[in-house]
Amino acid sequence: MGFLKDVKVNTITQHAERALAEGRFVFLARINVPVGDLTGFSGPVSGVAEQIEAVERTGWALQQMSYIQGKGHIQGFYLFRRR
Repeated sequence: MGFLKDVKVNTITQHAERALAEGRFVFLARINVPVGDLTGFSGPVSGVAEQIEAVERTGWALQQMSYIQGKGHIQGFYLFRRR
């Protein structure tokens, strides 16, 4: 992974681990997706899968997700529940 992807994965992992340590039952994460990643042909969305996998490795399971159009990016909202 590249430096920026590593930072994003490490940051979301820290937040997910903290939510578990605080005894939370749900964890809601926002992951911004640059619009440029969504143009052209079908394919992976840069860095998003890696962040979802990182959260799930800490003990959360993805339950729902939704997106809204932001300025220059799309905001993804991911709802995780404790396993």
